[in-house]
Amino acid sequence: MKKVMITAVLAMMNMVAMAQTVDNDTTCYMAEQVYKAGTMPKYKSGRAAVLQYLYNNIRYPKEAQKEMVEAKVLTSFIIEKDGSLSNITIENTTLQFFDAKKKAEKLGMSEEELKQHFGKQFQEETIRLLTEMPKKWKPGKIADKPVRTKFEMPVHFGMGRFTGMGRR
Repeated sequence: MKKVMITAVLAMMNMVAMAQTVDNDTTCYMAEQVYKAGTMPKYKSGRAAVLQYLYNNIRYPKEAQKEMVEAKVLTSFIIEKDGSLSNITIENTTLQFFDAKKKAEKLGMSEEELKQHFGKQFQEETIRLLTEMPKKWKPGKIADKPVRTKFEMPVHFGMGRFTGMGRR
């Protein structure tokens, strides 16, 4: 009888461990995989709500604004099963200057230092925006189950106009 009881307890512990493994699945799917096999993640109120959030909360770096520098920051992040964001990463930053050589001389920098200097400002602001974004994402789904999805999103900084995610 003791042997049967111990076996039953061990079997129940094994089932619990398997359930935890399934619940704690950390697989991350690329957006293309989710697109082909299920439902893509999206902001609950749609793309316009993302643009509105960016518009209302963006802080254009003051020095970059003064020097009339524009930027496009390509980010990637993971939309978790609960709709939160994690692993926010800067993939690429493209800067637009009017006469970068002159600006570099004026600020006492090389052109490469100038790019790094302003690039860092735009990157920090982009990370701040995404980190503080309300948890309103609907996660991607495969077979109607929420999955972690890697997502890419550009953030544009333009002088005299907000360009958000790419509209000019």
